[in-house]
Amino acid sequence: MSSLAKIFKFLLGLCAMPLIAAEVLLLKDILESYFREGSWLTLPVGSFGAGLLLWTLACFLWRIPNRPYIFAHELTHALAVYLHGGNVSRFRVGSRSGSVRCNRSNLWIVLSPYFVPFYMLLWLGLWTIVDFYWPIRSYQWLLYAGTGFTWGFHLFFTVEAVHREQPDLHVEGWFFSLVVIVGLNLCILAALLGFLSPTWNVSRFLSRFGDHLHLCYRLCGQGFVAFSSWATRPELLSPHADHP
Repeated sequence: MSSLAKIFKFLLGLCAMPLIAAEVLLLKDILESYFREGSWLTLPVGSFGAGLLLWTLACFLWRIPNRPYIFAHELTHALAVYLHGGNVSRFRVGSRSGSVRCNRSNLWIVLSPYFVPFYMLLWLGLWTIVDFYWPIRSYQWLLYAGTGFTWGFHLFFTVEAVHREQPDLHVEGWFFSLVVIVGLNLCILAALLGFLSPTWNVSRFLSRFGDHLHLCYRLCGQGFVAFSSWATRPELLSPHADHP
């Protein structure tokens, strides 16, 4: 990637920072509503939290092998290649690393494993198929607990992979890639938590997100104008006069 492209993507990442701030505020609203409105006592939220807690305990009590994550990571790369009309010529998964050789690459192919919760989607898909043929809706708690457990898996290994500074992150620029990964993961998590709550519908979700987005970009714009006014003050631009 050329230096000009790196600078452009760095600036693009900076422009997306208010978007991430708006997502954080939205998550804050949803979590506060869980306790204010009693949503945390409902079956979906409680089961999801239990599954997430179970994953957390598993991380503390056992050494989780890397191979399942590496398999999901490389398979997500491969599926993204096929979705973009490319071909995969080699697929390798080891105990510490893996690789995919393909004839096409772009932002979504490179970064897809870092924001696509592969095992969570697999769990939801399997549940849907089984429930279609053999209704198991009386075990809804298991659906939500499994979703929390697999989301915890995705979050844990994504943070670990970013911490190791995977080569994928440098293809599009480390800062820009990190902004994309954080932004999309926060978006998915906010949508997931909003779906679990009986008091959050699509209209409320989008309305609150739009309000936070407008606020964050307005504050960012006001801050930029204030900084520009300060930086272009005549006393800062004009040379200091020499005094005898």
